[in-house]
Amino acid sequence: MTRQLQDLAKRAAARFGIPSAWSVLEGNWPVLDAAGKPALDITAVLVTPAGDDDANDGLLAFLVIEVESLFRIDGVTLRLTDDGRLALSFPSRTSRRGTKHSLVRPRDQAARASIERAIFAALGIREEAQR
Repeated sequence: MTRQLQDLAKRAAARFGIPSAWSVLEGNWPVLDAAGKPALDITAVLVTPAGDDDANDGLLAFLVIEVESLFRIDGVTLRLTDDGRLALSFPSRTSRRGTKHSLVRPRDQAARASIERAIFAALGIREEAQR
């Protein structure tokens, strides 16, 4: 089963054009608000491909997202879900009691979809996550 997941992750990385080496993508990719107007711009995405061992969890790449050339969000991951979709996971920490706390996350599903569209555009991925 593990080998199958690794193969699936490699095929997904190739299919979606995820860089195979560390890279910095610079540009302006708008994140749209609910009305379809630009709310902010993603100005850079730093991509570090995940290793083969990480494919067991569907992990394809580690991302650092630069927003408005002002701040960076580190610890974002690009994952392949169990049903074959691409999705972003946002950083969190785990307390001593084992409770997970988000460090940064989208406000709602619409915001998540808009952020994913902008990041996928930066990565050159044409297919969007299905919601």
